[in-house]
Amino acid sequence: MVIQNVMNNYGKYGITTDMVEEVIDAGLEGGMSYDLIYFDICRKISEITGEEFYCSSSDMARAFGVSDEEMGRIIEEARQELIEAGENPDEYFREVPVQRFMM
Repeated sequence: MVIQNVMNNYGKYGITTDMVEEVIDAGLEGGMSYDLIYFDICRKISEITGEEFYCSSSDMARAFGVSDEEMGRIIEEARQELIEAGENPDEYFREVPVQRFMM
């Protein structure tokens, strides 16, 4: 199902089933979770298509098997390391306003 969704959305960019399966296989061999493999697929597709890759800190927390609070701490530490290295952390991590709707 995931492969079919990826192909429906990104096949027009030259993404092939073999490419997606290769990323999945490499992720499984590397001990990655399925959530992390999915994000890796999205990241690689964004590189190919020239689009930016976005996900929430909660998505990343789930993919790495940590709490939302722990992921927030990890992101803040990474931002600080980027600043110390003379890089702009906003090129890697961006805060965006959240809109919530209740029905």
